[in-house]
Amino acid sequence: MIVLRRRLVDHTVPMRGLLALGVLALVSTAFAADPPAPLPKADPIQITPIAPAAAQPANGQAAAPAKGAPAASAQPAAAQPAAAAKAAPVPMSINGVAAVRTSQAPAAAPAAPSNDPNEAVRQALRERMAGSGELVIRSTDSVPAPAAKPAPAPAPKAAAPKPSTGRPVAVAPWDYDGDRGPQAWGKLHTSYALCEKGRFQSPIDVRDGVGVDLPPISFEFKPSLFKVLDTGKTLEVTYNAGGTMTVLGNVHRLSHIEFRHPAEERINGKTHGMSMQLHFRDAQGRMAAVSILLNPTGKENAFIQTVWNHIPLVRNEPIAPPDVMLDLAKLLPRDLAYYTYMGSLTTPPCTEGVAWYVLKNPVDIASEQAAIFGRLYPSNVRPIQAGNSRLIKESRARPPAPTASTPAYGNLAAQ
Repeated sequence: MIVLRRRLVDHTVPMRGLLALGVLALVSTAFAADPPAPLPKADPIQITPIAPAAAQPANGQAAAPAKGAPAASAQPAAAQPAAAAKAAPVPMSINGVAAVRTSQAPAAAPAAPSNDPNEAVRQALRERMAGSGELVIRSTDSVPAPAAKPAPAPAPKAAAPKPSTGRPVAVAPWDYDGDRGPQAWGKLHTSYALCEKGRFQSPIDVRDGVGVDLPPISFEFKPSLFKVLDTGKTLEVTYNAGGTMTVLGNVHRLSHIEFRHPAEERINGKTHGMSMQLHFRDAQGRMAAVSILLNPTGKENAFIQTVWNHIPLVRNEPIAPPDVMLDLAKLLPRDLAYYTYMGSLTTPPCTEGVAWYVLKNPVDIASEQAAIFGRLYPSNVRPIQAGNSRLIKESRARPPAPTASTPAYGNLAAQ
């Protein structure tokens, strides 16, 4: 018994393993004997599109139906509404069940009224995301518009151009006689209006001047190269070195020189054979003119002869001799007494505001020199203009300074 019990104990563990293996074998046999049933085969999905309405041809006749498709009832084009021109979306069905696009889904039921002012915005967003309705936000629900931007500041005005240093350029043809003569200057161009309507025009008859102690005129000229131009109206000389005229500390710079035959100004009704006009401008662009009267009764003048020697053969083509000098200082009279008044340019555009200085003492030239210019321009002067009560001042004649006499002493009586 003792031996048998030991054998049974020794075989207990292997018997438990065998029992487990038997259970597994029975389970596997049971599943092998009863295989799972196959899943039923699903029917294929059938999508049947509905043919759209036939498009109307351009000539207005109904298009023929496609082969195999049922014939649609003919309908006159006039009976179809204008809205049918747009192609409607094609309805579809899946296995006989109508398919609905998300964009065509019916709109959601309106929400219950709410006191929240933003509920209308949320509802509009929900309808828009559902594919129906339009996103409309009332002005009361919208964000306030940004404040308007202030208007840009105006651009600074460009600085006024500095006045030209040369003579004013005429913009319309004019002449000293004929249809374009002085009587018609004011009608030739709008910029010439002062030639007809100006009140302080030049030249004038210088008379009844007020004799006063006028400030002295100071000229400064140096020998210079020059240029002569025949403008078709006069001979114009450009003094390369320039020069200045100073009155009361105001400096005017020489612009150009012109000649007139006869002299444009009259002095107490008297006319002189010629005149030479020196035109100046100061730093502010104000114009001044000095008229030097020329008497053709004297000897030859070197300055005038040098200019005449270089008169151009062709008008508007200047002559500039490279090695000949002019000395304007030698032409001026020694006594610089003058008349002065406010006037204008004596040629178009007849600009006013010109300070005129007419030297009282003329300069002598030869009669032959005056005749040469007279052949070119027999009369290149503007007629005398109305004085219009202008003030004319002139340098008064100063009495000679008294000379001191030597006192006569009598003989002393001897005591």
